[in-house]
Amino acid sequence: MLRQFLYGVIFADRIYLIALWSPNCLKMKAHFFKLRKPFELFPHPYTIGNLFGPWRKNADNHFILKLQSIPEEKYVEYYNYHLNHSLKDNTATKEVFFKEIWLLIETRIGYFQNRNPYGSTHEQDINTLNRLRAFQKFLISIDKWNLRPLANVITEKDRIIQELTAKNEQLKMQLDELTKYEVKQKISIENGYLATMVDLVQQLRTLQLPSGRLLVTSDHKTVYAKIISKYFSHGEKNIPIETARNYFVEVKEDIPIKGTSVYTDQQIFKIVPAK
Repeated sequence: MLRQFLYGVIFADRIYLIALWSPNCLKMKAHFFKLRKPFELFPHPYTIGNLFGPWRKNADNHFILKLQSIPEEKYVEYYNYHLNHSLKDNTATKEVFFKEIWLLIETRIGYFQNRNPYGSTHEQDINTLNRLRAFQKFLISIDKWNLRPLANVITEKDRIIQELTAKNEQLKMQLDELTKYEVKQKISIENGYLATMVDLVQQLRTLQLPSGRLLVTSDHKTVYAKIISKYFSHGEKNIPIETARNYFVEVKEDIPIKGTSVYTDQQIFKIVPAK
């Protein structure tokens, strides 16, 4: 016969009567959840239950209560803590554990959705509902077995399809816009005169208007290299972007640093202002 002891505990000016289980009862398996032992002063932060006992029949309530104080970025840790307990205790497999937690959260969401919106606990109910929905969203992200109810899976798949369809349309519009600037045939530079063409582009970068302002400006030199690579060919061959970029590197004392120079004999033309 189990012996029980009643204790009067004074806490916050109130008296609670606490019934303690016998040691044999405490050895029973906890169903899915890692429960706090009676009077355990320093439990793991994810252990559920209160100081006076685990109250196994209300473990699901304690799981939900604990969830209220856990930030969303810690949901995976909270979930795995109790999952690992179930696996170690042979209470459930990963699939079974997930399904039970999903049903628990789904049931509680339905309960709080149907609560009286004019009741005194409405604000607290809304906060709890938001927490439950956030945790359900986390569960959706780890449901690799599609163990959720079929209607939920179909709804989620439809939502993803709609999002991907919208994204596809957006990308198609962007591609159509970019295609307008594509060319079927590049401007051909005579073989051996790539550096001469680069020299003309370099001259364009230094031309000044009567006002003293530059004719063309760009904060990045690579744009000129991209223009040459994209719209010109050299000796009927494409110009690699790296080849063009080597002509537009940093210059120190008129000497390119780790780049390709345009030699004097390649500087055939000179752009000068019209008189």
